[in-house]
Amino acid sequence: MSRRTARGLATAYFVVMLLVVTWPGALPFARVRPLILGLPFSLAWVSAWILGSIAVLWGVDRVERRHREDD
Repeated sequence: MSRRTARGLATAYFVVMLLVVTWPGALPFARVRPLILGLPFSLAWVSAWILGSIAVLWGVDRVERRHREDD
């Protein structure tokens, strides 16, 4: 994967994340039940997006590192 593609996908992920964890995008998910691992659904929703962002940033770092080693 190229650097440009990785950065573009990461940017798209974070734009979507911004839309679905802030008002009004989070309204369909703003409820307490069901509990997920003891967390209210709305908190689990935001936590899942944060964990996803860690994975996205890790993936971008892997792509960047591979291209730095090639240079």
